[in-house]
Amino acid sequence: MESDTILDMQTLERLTPLLRVFSHPLRLRIIDFLETMGTPQRVTDIVNATEGAPQAIVSQQLKILRESGILAAERQGNSVYYSLGQSKGVALLGCIRKVSATDN
Repeated sequence: MESDTILDMQTLERLTPLLRVFSHPLRLRIIDFLETMGTPQRVTDIVNATEGAPQAIVSQQLKILRESGILAAERQGNSVYYSLGQSKGVALLGCIRKVSATDN
């Protein structure tokens, strides 16, 4: 066990909305793709990285991630580019990778 201090309820209540955002596999894919690429990506590139998810569904997920502050969006001409807006997403994805690696 890494810590002997139990998390207080106020902290848990504050983190719950963030955990809900991460509870969708398509959102995790988008975050993983953006982290892997390391540079802002166009919506069409993100759609291609989702392995067949319809553009409308990907756009809905991008909106949720943007509204939660995990992603940032910037319009350049006719294209919108998305990037990771906060490090919490990357840190949580790292935890997911560690758990996944130990389950194999």
